[in-house]
Amino acid sequence: MSGASQLAERIAETLKQRATNDQMPSVATGAGLVISDYEEGVSKKDRARRALAGKTDRELGEIARLLGVQFGDYALEEAGLAVLEHGTAAITEITRRDAAKCFGDDLCGEQDVVEIVRKLFPIDTMGAELFSSRSLAHDIEQHMIRNQGDWSVEFLFDQIGALTCSRDRFNRLIEAALHPLGRRGPGQVALVDELNMVLRRDGRVLNVVAEESGYPIYRIVPMGRGPAGSPKNLIFASNGPKPEIGFSDAVNNDIVILSNASSCLVYDRPIRRDGLLWSELVEWWRGVPGVEPDEPARTLGLRLRASLASDAERGLFDTYFRLYRAKLAGALPALIPQVYLHYDPAVVKLLRHRAGLPRQRMDFLLLLPNNQRVVIEVDGSQHFSRDSKPSLAAYSEMVGADRDLRLAGYEIYRFGSNELVGEGAGHLIERFFDRLWALHKVTATG
Repeated sequence: MSGASQLAERIAETLKQRATNDQMPSVATGAGLVISDYEEGVSKKDRARRALAGKTDRELGEIARLLGVQFGDYALEEAGLAVLEHGTAAITEITRRDAAKCFGDDLCGEQDVVEIVRKLFPIDTMGAELFSSRSLAHDIEQHMIRNQGDWSVEFLFDQIGALTCSRDRFNRLIEAALHPLGRRGPGQVALVDELNMVLRRDGRVLNVVAEESGYPIYRIVPMGRGPAGSPKNLIFASNGPKPEIGFSDAVNNDIVILSNASSCLVYDRPIRRDGLLWSELVEWWRGVPGVEPDEPARTLGLRLRASLASDAERGLFDTYFRLYRAKLAGALPALIPQVYLHYDPAVVKLLRHRAGLPRQRMDFLLLLPNNQRVVIEVDGSQHFSRDSKPSLAAYSEMVGADRDLRLAGYEIYRFGSNELVGEGAGHLIERFFDRLWALHKVTATG
């Protein structure tokens, strides 16, 4: 029996043991599995097998993971995670041991170490020693709370299985241990820096993903080549006179449009390092004054499309949503047109003592997971000519701006405008985005 078949059997057996005939459909729905209602003469296990038939390995892994969480079944959740993490870069035992050493004998500061660990590992049913009647939870309390210093965090990790568990569970343990409820201020930051020195060896890093009461919340993410900072301002969909921009609060980097506000949009919500989704942009648009709340996706699409300057840009924009809106659903990245990269407050033609900033706007920007920023440029003849004549200076300016962007961590992909119109354009666009999604691990959710 193959590994996938064994996991399917394990899921079916779990559903048989944990749910009644009547409960099975609703229980399975929570894991994204559709099981038929009770049928006379058909066993619970066979109903589950029928629902699981034809599922891919990843689908089975996700079902096992979700059911494991739902039932509090540690082993089933780990079996699902093993499938989901197969073929991806591991966090090795060496790295896990070195990460544990960074904590010394204090895993989570002011938090209750037993409660932190209990949420992730079945320590109430695990014995610390062979033939011991005491639970591992009891021994952790004795040796890490009542007699703090008896156990190091490395020894704790060995006892609970954190040195060999799924990468997902190990990550969650580290992230929980760094929560500001336990550590705040310089001590938290110093520990994160120390941990990152270790985690980088396996291509991982702790990044700030949110705040709580002004303190950072960290998550372990794969290292990428993206820019070092997080996105703060997004000024886009420019379709008229250049806006005049100022700071309403320079300390907080809060901007305000002083004039020509109607010619651009400003996304004023925090942008996660996991990127910006179309659904998030639509939800923001729904709250913009004057926007009808009934069809925000349609009206936002029309507003963005109005900022596009050529048939080639409109063709790429339309094809993107036609191909991927249903396919990627809630995981669809926002394709953001006419995004300001540089902002030069002076009118370029009036400058006397310096040149204007090049590449002030990008044709399209995608903010993808792990702080990856992808720029898509649609090149017409103006990119290579001036006054309708070929210009080496124009070309040099373009490639120089590309170099600067790449060195800052952006990816840049260029299309000739003639590629994006006429026969074959749709296939070209689809092939490009399919390969881009594969490169950046963008997949449908749910």
